[in-house]
Amino acid sequence: MKLLFVGCGNMGGAIAAGALRALQNLELTVVDPNVIRARALLEEPESARFLADFSSLQGEAFDLTVLSVKPQQFTSLSSEAVAVVGSGAVASIMAGVTIDTIEKTLGTKQIVRTMPNLPALVGEAMTVAYSEESVPEEVRGGVEVLFKSVGEFTWLESEEQINAATAVAGSGPGYIFAFAHYMTEAAKATGLQPDVADLLVRQTFLGAAKMLKEDERSALSLKKAVTSKAGTTEAGLKVFENPTALPEICHQAVEAARVRAIELAEG
Repeated sequence: MKLLFVGCGNMGGAIAAGALRALQNLELTVVDPNVIRARALLEEPESARFLADFSSLQGEAFDLTVLSVKPQQFTSLSSEAVAVVGSGAVASIMAGVTIDTIEKTLGTKQIVRTMPNLPALVGEAMTVAYSEESVPEEVRGGVEVLFKSVGEFTWLESEEQINAATAVAGSGPGYIFAFAHYMTEAAKATGLQPDVADLLVRQTFLGAAKMLKEDERSALSLKKAVTSKAGTTEAGLKVFENPTALPEICHQAVEAARVRAIELAEG
C-alpha cells in the first residue's frame, strides 16, 4: 500500500506509527512543514519518506491519503497539495469537516470521514468512520485495516452519527481524566498521601477498563458484581446514582458535546 499522510501531529503520528507496525509492504510518505518533529513522532522514521511540501510529489499516485491537518489548514491547502490529494482516495481525521466540504475542496468522491480518539497515542483508540456507498470496498477495507492498527474500529450508519460519536468517544477521554482528577482530589481529602492517591486512582481505572474490555458482562453487570448489599461501594454509588447526579450529568454532558460538534461542523 502506498500511503500518504498530510500533516503529522500527535494523532497523525500515532496512526502513521501504527501503520508501520501493522501493515506489510507499506510505502509511507509524510508531508509536514515541520519534518524534524514529524520524524520524531514515528518509532521507525527510516521506514518513511518525509517531505516539507508537495513540490516533488506532482503526478505521483497513492492508494490512500490521510488528512490529519487542522481544519483551518485544510482550507488553505496549496494547489499542488490539492492536485496530489484529490487524485485518489482520502481518509479524513479532521474534526467538524464534512464529506461535502472535503469533496468540494479536493474534487474526489472517494472520501472516508473518520474520528479516532486520543488513546491512539497508546494503541487503544476508538475510531468511528462513515463513507458514502459509492466509495469502493477496497478503499473502505484499507481504511479499516489502517485504523485497526491503533485500536478498535467501527462503521457508522450516517455521517450525522459522527457528532454523537464525538460526544462519547471523541470527548470521552476528557471526561474520564476529569473524573480521575476529582477522585484523586477526594482521596487526598481523606488524608491519603498525594502519590498514594494518584496510584490508587490510576490503577483502579486501568484495572476497571481492562475488565470492561475483556469481560463479556455489561458495565451494569460488573457494577452489580462489585457492589455488596449495605457495603462501602453501595454507599458511594447511592451518591453517584442520585437521579440528579451522575445519571443526569452524563446525559447533559454528552448532549452538550454533541450540540457543539454540530455547531463546529456547520461553521
